[in-house]
Amino acid sequence: MAKTYKTKRKNRIHYGSWAFDIILVIFMAAVSIVFIYPFLNVLSVSLSSNRMISTGQVTFFPRELMVEGYKMLFEEQNIWRAYLNTVIIAVGATLVNLVCTSMLAYAMMMPDFILKKFLTIALLITMFFGGGTVPTYLLIQNLHLMDSWWSLILPNAVSAYNVFVYRSFYKGISPEIREAARIDGASDIKILTKIYVPLSKALYATFGLFSIVGVWNSYYEALLYIKNPDMQPIQMILRKIVFATGLSSMSNAQQMIGNGVMNKLNVQYACVVATVAPVLIIYPFLQKYFAQGMQVGAVKG
Repeated sequence: MAKTYKTKRKNRIHYGSWAFDIILVIFMAAVSIVFIYPFLNVLSVSLSSNRMISTGQVTFFPRELMVEGYKMLFEEQNIWRAYLNTVIIAVGATLVNLVCTSMLAYAMMMPDFILKKFLTIALLITMFFGGGTVPTYLLIQNLHLMDSWWSLILPNAVSAYNVFVYRSFYKGISPEIREAARIDGASDIKILTKIYVPLSKALYATFGLFSIVGVWNSYYEALLYIKNPDMQPIQMILRKIVFATGLSSMSNAQQMIGNGVMNKLNVQYACVVATVAPVLIIYPFLQKYFAQGMQVGAVKG
């Protein structure tokens, strides 16, 4: 009797788990479609003809393939300069962030560090209170960083949340390793760069990706601090083309749109795809570290 009851209970658990897996797969598939469809639609519209776009026949796949929007976009000289500017800003901001955050987290990890309590309180305050746009603008102006890439790099140098995650991760590394290296005569900088950094690849890859994506997608700071068109990032060009009057400077595009050969969405959506593409290319190379790094804050305490 007891054996029969256990068998029935085991079967109920098995069927319940099986049903839950099916529901979970269906739910995740629906969520994936919700997230993927907008991008596929933008890509399809950028490659479709004016007739198909105007009649609303473009959904997941391009209709009557044409690449005129991309040709018009990449013929613009500003687009290549903006790409280079964005790469410099994104890479520079990420490197500065990783270096500054690592050094601060390493120092705060030391039990005998004098300023440990003061810096912890100061960082916690920044997590709940911010200076605001006007004080930040005045600070950038007083530091003579206007129309400079440093105005977009230095404000991203340290993140309080990142510092606490880094510190938590570093604490999970055996202190005996650090002490052994110190006995061998290694300085703190050498211990950080030769021991802690190699052991924290997942951490750096994850937060490096967050930093690159955040800086790459940011345009508000550039709108405030960068007035020189030759130093503006790609997001400013995207904003100008999609929301403002960027198409008015493209005489060929205006002529083709007026003749009905091309739709304005071809250029606008081509700009969106061209802006997103570099991040999509980078992500697969960091994916294996990204999956590990997302669990850092949960497993290290």
